[in-house]
Amino acid sequence: MGKAYAIMSGKGGVGKTTTAINLGAALKRFNEDVVLVDTNLTTPNIGVYFGAPVVPVSFNHFLQNKTDIEEAIYEHESGVKIIPSSLSLKDLKKIKLEKIKEASKKLKKISSHVIFDSAAGLGEEARKVLEAGD
Repeated sequence: MGKAYAIMSGKGGVGKTTTAINLGAALKRFNEDVVLVDTNLTTPNIGVYFGAPVVPVSFNHFLQNKTDIEEAIYEHESGVKIIPSSLSLKDLKKIKLEKIKEASKKLKKISSHVIFDSAAGLGEEARKVLEAGD
C-alpha cells in the first residue's frame, strides 16, 4: 500500500506545483513508483509542464463518474505517471469532489507514492485533497 502526499498552501504562487513535480521526479530517480495528480481543478498545470496540456481522459472525467481513475494515468518519458486535470471550463461541471478520497485509495493500491498538487487556499477543493492525503 502506497502513501499519499498533499502539496498545499493557503497562498498561490508559492511553488506547490514545482514542489510536487520535483518530489515526484526525485522519488522516480530512486526507482520509486510515482503518480502525480493535478487536483488544482481551476488552474491545472501538471499536464502543461509534462507536455500534455490536453488529454483524452482527465482527472475531471473521473470526478464526473465518466471513467475509472486508471484510465486517466499517463506515463511521462521520465517514468513519472501523471493524472492531468482538464483546462476546459466545461469539465468543471458536475464534478464530485468527494471522489478525490476514492482516487487516493485506489491509486495507493497501484503506486508507492501518490502526490496531489492542490489548489491554493482552503476552499472545498483544497480541503478534499487534505482529507485524501496521509
